[in-house]
Amino acid sequence: MSDHPRKTDGMSRRRFVTLVAAGSAALIASPAAGAAPARRRPAAAPVAAGTRSAAAEKEFARQRAGTLGALKTIRGHAMPPGTELGLVFRPVRSSRKER
Repeated sequence: MSDHPRKTDGMSRRRFVTLVAAGSAALIASPAAGAAPARRRPAAAPVAAGTRSAAAEKEFARQRAGTLGALKTIRGHAMPPGTELGLVFRPVRSSRKER
C-alpha cells in the first residue's frame, strides 16, 4: 500500500454518477446507427380473471381462509395494560456528517 494520501482534486462521485447517467440516457435516446430494428414478439393474450383451474381456486380459498383465521386470532388476543411491545422502533443516527 502507498503511504500517500488519496488525491481528492479529481472528479467527485456525484459528478461521475451524473455523467454516467447522462451518457446512458443519450445512448438509450438515440438508436445506434446501423443496428437492426428490434423485433417485437406478439403480445400474449391476457388471461381472464375467472379462467383459473378448479385446483387453483381451491388452493386460493384454502390460503385465504388460513390468512383470515390467523388475522382473527391475532386481533382477538387481548393484551393487558402495560404489556411490553413485541417491537420497539429506535432510530439510529447516521454516522455521516450532516451537510
